[in-house]
Amino acid sequence: MSFREIRNFCEIMRSLGYSRIISMENFRTPNFELVADILDWLLLRVDPECDIPNDIEEERQRINFITNVAKFFLSKTRIKLNLRKLYEANGYAVRELLKIATMLYKAQSSSSKTDEESLMDIAMSSKLQNLKTAHGLATQITDTGAKLFDLLSKEKELRDAREKALGFLDNISRNLDSNAEQEYIRKCIRDIIQSQTGNLAQMEKMLEELENDEKTLEAKIKKRTGELERAEKRMKSLQTVRPGYMDEYERLEQEIEKLYEVYVVRFRNLAYLEHDLDEYSQKEEEKSKQISESLNQERNEIMETQKRRLIGDGEFEEGDIEQNPPKGKAGNNNAGSNRERPMEARQNNRRQPKQEESDESDLIDEDEEEGSLEVDEEGSEEELEEEESDSIDNDF
Repeated sequence: MSFREIRNFCEIMRSLGYSRIISMENFRTPNFELVADILDWLLLRVDPECDIPNDIEEERQRINFITNVAKFFLSKTRIKLNLRKLYEANGYAVRELLKIATMLYKAQSSSSKTDEESLMDIAMSSKLQNLKTAHGLATQITDTGAKLFDLLSKEKELRDAREKALGFLDNISRNLDSNAEQEYIRKCIRDIIQSQTGNLAQMEKMLEELENDEKTLEAKIKKRTGELERAEKRMKSLQTVRPGYMDEYERLEQEIEKLYEVYVVRFRNLAYLEHDLDEYSQKEEEKSKQISESLNQERNEIMETQKRRLIGDGEFEEGDIEQNPPKGKAGNNNAGSNRERPMEARQNNRRQPKQEESDESDLIDEDEEEGSLEVDEEGSEEELEEEESDSIDNDF
Protein backbone atom coordinates (compact mmCIF):
# COMPACT_ATOMS: atom_id res chain seq x y z
CA MET A 1 0.00 0.00 0.00
CA SER A 2 1.43 3.35 -1.03
CA PHE A 3 1.55 6.51 1.04
CA ARG A 4 -0.32 8.42 -1.67
CA GLU A 5 -3.36 6.11 -1.51
CA ILE A 6 -3.63 6.41 2.29
CA ARG A 7 -3.40 10.18 2.06
CA ASN A 8 -6.08 10.32 -0.65
CA PHE A 9 -8.38 8.10 1.41
CA CYS A 10 -8.03 10.34 4.46
CA GLU A 11 -8.80 13.45 2.40
CA ILE A 12 -11.82 11.84 0.71
CA MET A 13 -13.28 10.67 4.02
CA ARG A 14 -12.80 14.14 5.49
CA SER A 15 -14.55 15.70 2.49
CA LEU A 16 -17.43 13.20 2.73
CA GLY A 17 -18.03 14.24 6.33
CA TYR A 18 -16.78 11.27 8.34
CA SER A 19 -17.07 12.17 12.00
CA ARG A 20 -13.91 10.45 13.21
CA ILE A 21 -10.48 11.85 12.35
CA ILE A 22 -8.35 9.39 10.36
CA SER A 23 -4.56 9.71 10.45
CA MET A 24 -1.79 8.03 8.53
CA GLU A 25 -0.73 5.98 11.54
CA ASN A 26 -4.12 4.26 12.00
CA PHE A 27 -3.29 1.68 9.33
CA ARG A 28 0.27 0.84 10.36
CA THR A 29 -1.08 -2.08 12.39
CA PRO A 30 -4.33 -4.08 11.96
CA ASN A 31 -7.32 -2.08 13.25
CA PHE A 32 -10.49 -4.03 12.54
CA GLU A 33 -12.74 -1.79 14.63
CA LEU A 34 -11.85 1.26 12.55
CA VAL A 35 -12.37 -0.61 9.28
CA ALA A 36 -15.75 -1.94 10.51
CA ASP A 37 -16.83 1.54 11.58
CA ILE A 38 -15.88 2.98 8.18
CA LEU A 39 -17.74 0.20 6.35
CA ASP A 40 -20.84 0.72 8.50
CA TRP A 41 -20.76 4.47 7.80
CA LEU A 42 -20.33 3.86 4.04
CA LEU A 43 -23.26 1.39 4.10
CA LEU A 44 -25.53 3.94 5.69
CA ARG A 45 -24.31 6.56 3.22
CA VAL A 46 -25.19 4.33 0.26
CA ASP A 47 -28.43 2.87 1.66
CA PRO A 48 -29.75 4.23 4.98
CA GLU A 49 -32.27 1.40 5.25
CA CYS A 50 -29.79 -1.50 5.19
CA ASP A 51 -29.96 -3.84 8.17
CA ILE A 52 -26.57 -5.61 8.27
CA PRO A 53 -25.60 -6.61 11.84
CA ASN A 54 -22.44 -4.92 13.03
CA ASP A 55 -21.42 -7.34 15.81
CA ILE A 56 -17.65 -7.95 15.58
CA GLU A 57 -16.81 -9.45 18.95
CA GLU A 58 -16.20 -13.01 17.72
CA GLU A 59 -14.30 -14.25 14.69
CA ARG A 60 -17.37 -15.79 13.10
CA GLN A 61 -19.28 -12.54 13.48
CA ARG A 62 -16.44 -10.60 11.83
CA ILE A 63 -16.39 -12.97 8.88
CA ASN A 64 -20.18 -12.69 8.45
CA PHE A 65 -19.99 -8.91 8.63
CA ILE A 66 -17.27 -8.72 5.93
CA THR A 67 -19.08 -11.12 3.62
CA ASN A 68 -22.42 -9.33 4.00
CA VAL A 69 -20.80 -5.95 3.29
CA ALA A 70 -19.05 -7.32 0.17
CA LYS A 71 -22.32 -8.80 -1.11
CA PHE A 72 -24.16 -5.55 -0.47
CA PHE A 73 -21.67 -3.38 -2.39
CA LEU A 74 -21.46 -5.93 -5.21
CA SER A 75 -25.24 -5.92 -5.63
CA LYS A 76 -25.80 -2.18 -5.21
CA THR A 77 -22.70 -0.54 -6.73
CA ARG A 78 -21.07 -3.35 -8.78
CA ILE A 79 -17.87 -2.94 -6.75
CA LYS A 80 -15.98 -6.17 -6.06
CA LEU A 81 -14.09 -6.16 -2.74
CA ASN A 82 -11.27 -8.43 -1.59
CA LEU A 83 -12.48 -10.08 1.63
CA ARG A 84 -9.05 -11.20 2.79
CA LYS A 85 -7.56 -7.70 2.57
CA LEU A 86 -10.59 -6.22 4.37
CA TYR A 87 -10.25 -8.80 7.14
CA GLU A 88 -6.55 -7.97 7.57
CA ALA A 89 -7.62 -4.36 8.41
CA ASN A 90 -4.21 -2.85 7.62
CA GLY A 91 -2.88 -0.68 4.82
CA TYR A 92 -4.04 -3.14 2.17
CA ALA A 93 -7.66 -2.71 3.33
CA VAL A 94 -7.42 1.01 2.50
CA ARG A 95 -7.22 0.14 -1.20
CA GLU A 96 -10.56 -1.67 -1.01
CA LEU A 97 -12.18 1.11 1.05
CA LEU A 98 -10.84 3.67 -1.40
CA LYS A 99 -12.95 2.13 -4.18
CA ILE A 100 -16.21 2.88 -2.29
CA ALA A 101 -15.00 6.28 -1.05
CA THR A 102 -14.00 7.47 -4.53
CA MET A 103 -17.38 6.38 -5.90
CA LEU A 104 -19.20 8.42 -3.23
CA TYR A 105 -16.83 11.35 -3.69
CA LYS A 106 -17.50 11.41 -7.43
CA ALA A 107 -21.24 11.26 -6.78
CA GLN A 108 -20.98 14.16 -4.33
CA SER A 109 -18.83 16.24 -6.68
CA SER A 110 -21.12 15.56 -9.62
CA SER A 111 -24.17 16.87 -7.67
CA SER A 112 -22.62 20.35 -7.52
CA LYS A 113 -22.65 20.72 -11.28
CA THR A 114 -25.35 22.42 -13.27
CA ASP A 115 -28.62 20.72 -14.13
CA GLU A 116 -27.73 20.22 -17.76
CA GLU A 117 -24.42 18.72 -16.92
CA SER A 118 -26.04 16.57 -14.25
CA LEU A 119 -28.65 15.39 -16.74
CA MET A 120 -25.93 14.57 -19.29
CA ASP A 121 -23.89 12.80 -16.67
CA ILE A 122 -26.92 10.84 -15.49
CA ALA A 123 -27.73 9.87 -19.05
CA MET A 124 -24.13 8.86 -19.72
CA SER A 125 -23.90 6.95 -16.44
CA SER A 126 -27.22 5.22 -17.16
CA LYS A 127 -26.02 4.30 -20.63
CA LEU A 128 -22.75 3.03 -19.25
CA GLN A 129 -24.59 1.09 -16.57
CA ASN A 130 -26.87 -0.36 -19.23
CA LEU A 131 -23.81 -1.38 -21.27
CA LYS A 132 -22.25 -3.03 -18.24
CA THR A 133 -25.43 -4.90 -17.41
CA ALA A 134 -25.80 -5.97 -21.04
CA HIS A 135 -22.23 -7.19 -21.07
CA GLY A 136 -22.77 -9.12 -17.85
CA LEU A 137 -25.99 -10.66 -19.16
CA ALA A 138 -24.32 -11.67 -22.41
CA THR A 139 -21.53 -13.48 -20.55
CA GLN A 140 -24.06 -15.12 -18.24
CA ILE A 141 -26.16 -16.28 -21.21
CA THR A 142 -23.13 -17.83 -22.91
CA ASP A 143 -22.08 -19.60 -19.71
CA THR A 144 -25.55 -20.98 -19.07
CA GLY A 145 -25.84 -22.06 -22.71
CA ALA A 146 -22.54 -23.95 -22.50
CA LYS A 147 -23.60 -25.65 -19.26
CA LEU A 148 -26.98 -26.56 -20.74
CA PHE A 149 -25.31 -28.05 -23.82
CA ASP A 150 -23.05 -30.21 -21.64
CA LEU A 151 -25.99 -31.39 -19.56
CA LEU A 152 -28.07 -32.23 -22.63
CA SER A 153 -25.19 -34.24 -24.08
CA LYS A 154 -25.18 -36.36 -20.87
CA GLU A 155 -28.99 -36.72 -20.80
CA LYS A 156 -28.98 -40.20 -22.35
CA GLU A 157 -26.67 -41.53 -19.68
CA LEU A 158 -28.39 -39.82 -16.78
CA ARG A 159 -31.99 -40.57 -17.79
CA ASP A 160 -31.90 -44.20 -16.62
CA ALA A 161 -30.31 -43.30 -13.33
CA ARG A 162 -32.84 -40.52 -12.77
CA GLU A 163 -35.77 -42.82 -13.52
CA LYS A 164 -34.41 -45.45 -11.14
CA ALA A 165 -33.98 -42.86 -8.41
CA LEU A 166 -37.50 -41.52 -8.92
CA GLY A 167 -38.99 -45.00 -8.89
CA PHE A 168 -37.09 -45.81 -5.73
CA LEU A 169 -38.37 -42.66 -4.05
CA ASP A 170 -41.92 -43.44 -5.15
CA ASN A 171 -41.69 -46.93 -3.68
CA ILE A 172 -40.41 -45.54 -0.41
CA SER A 173 -43.19 -42.94 -0.24
CA ARG A 174 -45.89 -45.49 -1.04
CA ASN A 175 -44.66 -48.36 1.13
CA LEU A 176 -43.70 -46.66 4.32
CA ASP A 177 -44.46 -49.78 6.40
CA SER A 178 -42.16 -52.15 4.42
CA ASN A 179 -38.40 -52.25 5.04
CA ALA A 180 -37.33 -53.59 1.62
CA GLU A 181 -36.04 -50.26 0.36
CA GLN A 182 -34.25 -49.59 3.61
CA GLU A 183 -32.61 -53.00 3.42
CA TYR A 184 -31.55 -52.25 -0.14
CA ILE A 185 -30.04 -48.96 0.97
CA ARG A 186 -28.26 -50.69 3.85
CA LYS A 187 -26.94 -53.34 1.47
CA CYS A 188 -25.61 -50.70 -0.88
CA ILE A 189 -23.98 -48.90 2.02
CA ARG A 190 -22.42 -52.18 3.23
CA ASP A 191 -21.06 -52.86 -0.25
CA ILE A 192 -19.56 -49.38 -0.39
CA ILE A 193 -18.08 -49.81 3.09
CA GLN A 194 -16.58 -53.19 2.17
CA SER A 195 -15.06 -51.82 -1.03
CA GLN A 196 -13.66 -48.88 0.86
CA THR A 197 -12.27 -51.14 3.60
CA GLY A 198 -10.64 -53.29 0.90
CA ASN A 199 -9.12 -50.21 -0.65
CA LEU A 200 -8.02 -49.09 2.78
CA ALA A 201 -6.34 -52.44 3.47
CA GLN A 202 -4.61 -52.29 0.10
CA MET A 203 -3.40 -48.76 0.80
CA GLU A 204 -2.12 -49.83 4.23
CA LYS A 205 -0.26 -52.72 2.61
CA MET A 206 1.27 -50.36 0.07
CA LEU A 207 2.18 -48.01 2.90
CA GLU A 208 3.95 -50.82 4.75
CA GLU A 209 5.85 -51.74 1.60
CA LEU A 210 6.88 -48.15 1.13
CA GLU A 211 8.05 -47.97 4.74
CA ASN A 212 10.12 -51.14 4.24
CA ASP A 213 11.62 -49.70 1.06
CA GLU A 214 12.40 -46.51 2.91
CA LYS A 215 14.18 -48.44 5.66
CA THR A 216 16.23 -50.43 3.16
CA LEU A 217 17.15 -47.27 1.30
CA GLU A 218 18.17 -45.57 4.52
CA ALA A 219 20.35 -48.58 5.41
CA LYS A 220 21.96 -48.47 1.96
CA ILE A 221 22.54 -44.72 2.30
CA LYS A 222 24.18 -45.20 5.69
CA LYS A 223 26.36 -47.96 4.29
CA ARG A 224 27.38 -45.83 1.31
CA THR A 225 28.13 -42.84 3.54
CA GLY A 226 30.32 -45.02 5.76
CA GLU A 227 32.19 -46.33 2.72
CA LEU A 228 32.61 -42.78 1.45
CA GLU A 229 34.03 -41.60 4.76
CA ARG A 230 36.47 -44.51 4.85
CA ALA A 231 37.54 -43.83 1.28
CA GLU A 232 38.11 -40.15 2.06
CA LYS A 233 40.20 -41.04 5.13
CA ARG A 234 42.24 -43.49 3.08
CA MET A 235 42.77 -40.91 0.36
CA LYS A 236 43.99 -38.36 2.90
CA SER A 237 46.38 -40.91 4.42
CA LEU A 238 47.74 -41.80 0.97
CA GLN A 239 48.24 -38.12 0.16
CA THR A 240 50.24 -37.58 3.34
CA VAL A 241 52.41 -40.76 3.03
CA ARG A 242 55.52 -40.45 0.84
CA PRO A 243 55.95 -43.44 -1.54
CA GLY A 244 59.15 -45.52 -1.35
CA TYR A 245 60.19 -45.03 -4.96
CA MET A 246 60.31 -41.21 -4.72
CA ASP A 247 64.00 -41.18 -3.58
CA GLU A 248 65.07 -43.26 -6.54
CA TYR A 249 62.88 -41.18 -8.82
CA GLU A 250 64.49 -37.93 -7.67
CA ARG A 251 67.98 -39.42 -7.99
CA LEU A 252 67.29 -40.64 -11.53
CA GLU A 253 65.80 -37.27 -12.38
CA GLN A 254 69.02 -35.52 -11.30
CA GLU A 255 71.12 -37.99 -13.32
CA ILE A 256 68.92 -37.42 -16.36
CA GLU A 257 69.41 -33.67 -16.01
CA LYS A 258 73.20 -34.12 -15.94
CA LEU A 259 73.11 -36.48 -18.92
CA TYR A 260 70.98 -34.00 -20.79
CA GLU A 261 73.50 -31.24 -20.11
CA VAL A 262 76.34 -33.48 -21.39
CA TYR A 263 74.25 -34.37 -24.43
CA VAL A 264 73.61 -30.71 -25.16
CA VAL A 265 77.35 -29.88 -24.89
CA ARG A 266 78.35 -32.75 -27.18
CA PHE A 267 75.66 -31.92 -29.66
CA ARG A 268 76.76 -28.29 -29.73
CA ASN A 269 80.45 -29.27 -30.17
CA LEU A 270 79.55 -31.73 -32.90
CA ALA A 271 77.54 -29.12 -34.75
CA TYR A 272 80.40 -26.64 -34.42
CA LEU A 273 82.99 -29.17 -35.70
CA GLU A 274 80.75 -30.17 -38.61
CA HIS A 275 80.41 -26.53 -39.54
CA ASP A 276 84.18 -26.03 -39.41
CA LEU A 277 84.70 -29.19 -41.44
CA ASP A 278 82.30 -27.96 -44.11
CA GLU A 279 84.10 -24.62 -44.29
CA TYR A 280 87.49 -26.36 -44.46
CA SER A 281 86.33 -28.70 -47.24
CA GLN A 282 84.99 -25.72 -49.19
CA LYS A 283 88.32 -23.94 -48.83
CA GLU A 284 90.21 -27.08 -49.96
CA GLU A 285 87.96 -27.43 -52.95
CA GLU A 286 88.59 -23.80 -53.88
CA LYS A 287 92.36 -24.29 -53.47
CA SER A 288 92.33 -27.46 -55.59
CA LYS A 289 90.36 -25.63 -58.27
CA GLN A 290 92.86 -22.75 -58.23
CA ILE A 291 95.81 -25.16 -58.41
CA SER A 292 94.26 -27.10 -61.27
CA GLU A 293 93.55 -23.87 -63.12
CA SER A 294 97.12 -22.61 -62.59
CA LEU A 295 98.51 -25.98 -63.73
CA ASN A 296 96.36 -25.89 -66.83
CA GLN A 297 97.54 -22.34 -67.60
CA GLU A 298 101.21 -23.30 -67.17
CA ARG A 299 100.70 -26.42 -69.23
CA ASN A 300 99.18 -24.38 -72.01
CA GLU A 301 102.00 -21.87 -71.83
CA ILE A 302 104.57 -24.72 -72.04
CA MET A 303 102.79 -26.20 -75.02
CA GLU A 304 102.75 -22.82 -76.74
CA THR A 305 106.47 -22.27 -76.09
CA GLN A 306 107.25 -25.73 -77.45
CA LYS A 307 105.18 -25.00 -80.54
CA ARG A 308 106.95 -21.68 -81.01
CA ARG A 309 110.35 -23.35 -80.57
CA LEU A 310 109.52 -26.07 -83.04
CA ILE A 311 108.19 -23.52 -85.50
CA GLY A 312 111.39 -21.42 -85.11
CA ASP A 313 113.79 -24.45 -85.76
CA GLY A 314 111.93 -25.44 -88.91
CA GLU A 315 112.24 -21.98 -90.44
CA PHE A 316 115.97 -21.90 -89.72
CA GLU A 317 116.66 -25.22 -91.47
CA GLU A 318 114.66 -24.23 -94.55
CA GLY A 319 116.58 -20.94 -94.81
CA ASP A 320 119.95 -22.76 -94.69
CA ILE A 321 118.94 -25.10 -97.46
CA GLU A 322 117.47 -22.54 -99.85
CA GLN A 323 120.12 -19.81 -99.54
CA ASN A 324 123.47 -20.18 -101.38
CA PRO A 325 126.12 -18.68 -99.19
CA PRO A 326 128.45 -16.18 -101.07
CA LYS A 327 132.16 -16.70 -101.41
CA GLY A 328 134.79 -14.68 -99.65
CA LYS A 329 134.78 -12.98 -96.32
CA ALA A 330 131.21 -12.11 -96.46
CA GLY A 331 130.42 -15.72 -96.94
CA ASN A 332 132.67 -16.71 -94.10
CA ASN A 333 131.20 -14.08 -91.87
CA ASN A 334 127.76 -15.22 -92.75
CA ALA A 335 128.77 -18.78 -92.19
CA GLY A 336 130.26 -17.87 -88.84
CA SER A 337 127.19 -15.97 -87.89
CA ASN A 338 125.03 -18.83 -89.07
CA ARG A 339 127.07 -21.28 -87.05
CA GLU A 340 126.81 -19.09 -84.02
CA ARG A 341 123.03 -18.68 -84.35
CA PRO A 342 122.27 -22.42 -84.27
CA MET A 343 124.39 -22.76 -81.19
CA GLU A 344 122.49 -19.99 -79.45
CA ALA A 345 119.19 -21.52 -80.44
CA ARG A 346 120.31 -24.90 -79.14
CA GLN A 347 121.41 -23.36 -75.88
CA ASN A 348 118.10 -21.53 -75.59
CA ASN A 349 116.25 -24.75 -76.34
CA ARG A 350 118.26 -26.55 -73.68
CA ARG A 351 117.64 -23.77 -71.20
CA GLN A 352 113.86 -23.70 -71.75
CA PRO A 353 113.22 -27.36 -70.95
CA LYS A 354 115.42 -27.06 -67.88
CA GLN A 355 113.44 -24.02 -66.75
CA GLU A 356 110.17 -25.84 -67.42
CA GLU A 357 111.36 -28.86 -65.47
CA SER A 358 112.46 -26.62 -62.61
CA ASP A 359 109.10 -24.84 -62.66
CA GLU A 360 107.24 -28.17 -62.67
CA SER A 361 109.41 -29.46 -59.84
CA ASP A 362 108.69 -26.27 -57.90
CA LEU A 363 104.98 -26.72 -58.45
CA ILE A 364 105.15 -30.38 -57.42
CA ASP A 365 107.10 -29.41 -54.32
CA GLU A 366 104.49 -26.79 -53.48
CA ASP A 367 101.69 -29.38 -53.90
CA GLU A 368 103.52 -31.84 -51.70
CA GLU A 369 104.07 -29.16 -49.08
CA GLU A 370 100.36 -28.21 -49.16
CA GLY A 371 99.36 -31.87 -48.87
CA SER A 372 101.69 -32.32 -45.94
CA LEU A 373 100.22 -29.21 -44.36
CA GLU A 374 96.72 -30.55 -44.94
CA VAL A 375 97.71 -33.88 -43.40
CA ASP A 376 99.28 -32.07 -40.46
CA GLU A 377 96.16 -29.92 -40.00
CA GLU A 378 93.88 -32.98 -40.19
CA GLY A 379 96.05 -34.77 -37.68
CA SER A 380 95.99 -31.79 -35.37
CA GLU A 381 92.18 -31.52 -35.70
CA GLU A 382 91.78 -35.24 -34.93
CA GLU A 383 94.03 -34.82 -31.91
CA LEU A 384 91.92 -31.85 -30.73
CA GLU A 385 88.72 -33.84 -31.14
CA GLU A 386 90.19 -36.77 -29.20
CA GLU A 387 91.33 -34.42 -26.44
CA GLU A 388 87.85 -32.78 -26.22
CA SER A 389 86.11 -36.18 -26.08
CA ASP A 390 88.55 -37.34 -23.39
CA SER A 391 87.86 -34.17 -21.35
CA ILE A 392 84.07 -34.63 -21.71
CA ASP A 393 84.31 -38.28 -20.63
CA ASN A 394 86.35 -37.26 -17.62
CA ASP A 395 83.77 -34.66 -16.67
CA PHE A 396 80.98 -37.22 -16.98
